[in-house]
Amino acid sequence: MAGVYIHIPFCKQACHYCNFHFSTTFEKYRSELVATLAQEMKLKSELFKGKEVETIYFGGGTPSLLIEEEFMTIFNGLKESFNIGKVVEVTIEANPDDVTVENLAIWQSYGINRISLGVQSFFEDDLEQMNRSHSSEQAHNAIKRIKESGIDNYSVDFMFALPLLSNEQLEKNLQLAIDYKVPHISCYNLTIKEQTALMTLIKKGKIEDLSEEKSIQQFKIVMNRLGSNRYHQYEISNYALEGYQSMHNSSYWYQKPYLGIGPAAHSFYNSKRAFNISNNSEYIKLVGEGKDYFEVEELTEKEFFNEFVMTRLRTSKGLDRRDLEILFPKFVDAFKEKTSNYLRGGQLAFFGDEYRLTPEGKLMADYIASEFFEV
Repeated sequence: MAGVYIHIPFCKQACHYCNFHFSTTFEKYRSELVATLAQEMKLKSELFKGKEVETIYFGGGTPSLLIEEEFMTIFNGLKESFNIGKVVEVTIEANPDDVTVENLAIWQSYGINRISLGVQSFFEDDLEQMNRSHSSEQAHNAIKRIKESGIDNYSVDFMFALPLLSNEQLEKNLQLAIDYKVPHISCYNLTIKEQTALMTLIKKGKIEDLSEEKSIQQFKIVMNRLGSNRYHQYEISNYALEGYQSMHNSSYWYQKPYLGIGPAAHSFYNSKRAFNISNNSEYIKLVGEGKDYFEVEELTEKEFFNEFVMTRLRTSKGLDRRDLEILFPKFVDAFKEKTSNYLRGGQLAFFGDEYRLTPEGKLMADYIASEFFEV
């Protein structure tokens, strides 16, 4: 299986917590950038020659800002450059204020069959504090319109540990999604990133600093509430009813090949990672001139092992000892030695041939994974 990720770096306004690559002043070059996406697809078509693309993912930024003509350009590029005849999942990230009846019809006409909806919270105070472009009412309306459109595969994104979000409000957010029968829910812990408005506001004392204790409490609430309502936590931040796991995102956690198209997009293929330039005008210029617009990193055996451990431990299936023995025989003994403390401490459990994080282990997943890294 192969996947294609398309990065759309357009946003109406900057969310205070976001450190992804985006621009709020894109109107002057938007058509040129979209055309460049199709150009890049041609340049990368050889990498997936003979491979069937099964998933396509529009991320950003805010890809729900694309208009019909821009979708036409992008999908024509996809058809010309890749074998997409057997694509089974096409996802678009959408802001609630962009989910109109008209847009839903356009998305469906191009084969988009999954929506990742950035709700973050149903409480106005949270949305205003984080500078989201939508209101609570628009979030409710977006879910209702998606359900009415016939698209049954969709996800709602929430954030927890927001400065104003109480435990009771988090419970209410989750219950609303459960009541809507949302098939997939992603819950992310708010973190402070460098060079974001959130960090500046916290330093100035205008927003309360984040609390580690609150993060732990609210992560436990998320796991307990969703788990007791038949949502399977198939990855640390992702919960799905049966049959609604994200195929595209799952490919990242299992080291399956994917191509990233667009400024700042990443790719993984043939044990290599590629990173596109994070500058819109330079991206347009370099792709147009046929010059290098990305850097390639050949993963060493240690780096690939470290990624393998980090991503597999984030999943519900965990890390299979047999895979470890086949792929990384020289690191097996050291890995097994390091598991003993976490097995005794109850953060790690062994099921058949699989090492899996327990609920307590998930609270410190990144730290535990780093303890197994080869340096």
